[in-house]
Amino acid sequence: MISKRTSVQFGRRNIEFFVKRSRRRRTISLFVDPYDGVFLRAPAKPSLKILSRLVHSKAVWILDKQRRINENLEYLPRREFVTGESFLYLGRPMRLKVLQSDKGNKITAGEGRFLAGIDGRRNRAGKTRELLYRWYKKHAKVVLQKRVAVYSGKLKIPASEVILAEQAKRWGSCNSKGSIRFNWRIIMAPMSLIDYVVAHELCHLKYINHSTNFWRLLGSVRPDYDDRRERLRKEGQKYYF
Repeated sequence: MISKRTSVQFGRRNIEFFVKRSRRRRTISLFVDPYDGVFLRAPAKPSLKILSRLVHSKAVWILDKQRRINENLEYLPRREFVTGESFLYLGRPMRLKVLQSDKGNKITAGEGRFLAGIDGRRNRAGKTRELLYRWYKKHAKVVLQKRVAVYSGKLKIPASEVILAEQAKRWGSCNSKGSIRFNWRIIMAPMSLIDYVVAHELCHLKYINHSTNFWRLLGSVRPDYDDRRERLRKEGQKYYF
């Protein structure tokens, strides 16, 4: 269930947001999306008043995120999910072609393009977007598991599990059990940036903070980590749709 847009006042700024609720969800997550704006994924029970307080408490972060998005608008054309649009995969542009299909919705990739077969003419853009989401997530899991295996061997740090997530604030995170969560959108970045994120999170399995030992360990496998971190900070907004 999706709520109507509402807003909270923070100083002189008005922050609009909406809520996507699910009875199966147990936690609340806040997102600032380049296209959808500010929204929360929440369980069915929390009142709008409680969620508004959460948005207000995160207002500084929200406004900073919106500012950085606006600074990178040239990288963020409004997607219509129609033939001719370009999407990134491993840093390379993939041209989209949408075709009529009578065999269900399906997407394939090859030779620098996505071919999306859409059954029916209603909500073609929505169906195409969903196909792309599923394709990216499927291939992200495969690529990230392989890169984790490579850097796990180099660092001699085992990871117990690779999980894909919709992380609003970061490209990766990990926990004490050895599980690593990746924002699936990182699969749009070049392999050099994917490797930086993978190595970064594996090093956190040994050093929980950004101590001297942490950076020394990361530098042992990615001596150019500073350049890659800065590039990801500048280009990261491109990896959204």
